[in-house]
Amino acid sequence: MKKGEVGPWYESTDTTYKGSFPVNTDGGQLSGGQPGLAGGFRHVIEGSRQIMGRAGPRQVPKNDLAMVNG
Repeated sequence: MKKGEVGPWYESTDTTYKGSFPVNTDGGQLSGGQPGLAGGFRHVIEGSRQIMGRAGPRQVPKNDLAMVNG
């Protein structure tokens, strides 16, 4: 994307777990009780669950790739 295109793209994209570009499928740190440093690995676990097809009701349809940042 070119400079200045990300904002409009993000605003027009469905980033829910059922959307075309799922982000934070487990709700993120706030959903985990804000565990601080101990919560850093939660993202890896959620990404792994998505790839293995074990995310339950949060499962995304296309699950062959996960990106974890934190």
